[in-house]
Amino acid sequence: AIIGGVKALGDGLKKLGSALMDAAAAADDMETLALKTGITTDELQKLQYAAGTVDVSVETVAGAMGKLTKSMDSASSGSGAAADAFKKLGVAVQNDDGTFRDRNEVFQEAIAALGDIADETERDATAMALFGKSATELNPLILGGADALQQLGEHAEQAGLILSGDALNS
Repeated sequence: AIIGGVKALGDGLKKLGSALMDAAAAADDMETLALKTGITTDELQKLQYAAGTVDVSVETVAGAMGKLTKSMDSASSGSGAAADAFKKLGVAVQNDDGTFRDRNEVFQEAIAALGDIADETERDATAMALFGKSATELNPLILGGADALQQLGEHAEQAGLILSGDALNS
């Protein structure tokens, strides 16, 4: 009986060690993605939770937000496909003083406005002008609505599912 108990304890410790290694790898991946995209780890965790709920990967959303940044820069000149898409959606990329608006806000507004476009082809073409070729992968998010994404992210935060930067580092 003692040998069986020691074996069970050893198996349990092995599983715990494996889970800790998986958690460490996930935290490292989150920090790397944050560095690559310029999105905070808090925002990425909210996106991960919310996007996963509507079956869109956080990598897809992060990539789309990276492309959105380029589209915002391109649209700031006032012409081109990105500028036309933002105008069509009624989404401003700059503040009144000429500085860029917060990318997360622009993303939320663009997703919401895209959800209002009934014609699927028109919606996809407009989304592609802003988010690149991964735009069609965002359709579950677009059809689910930006409000749902934000509410799900807030739910994750309220439920204590968002780890601090210090927790991720440790």
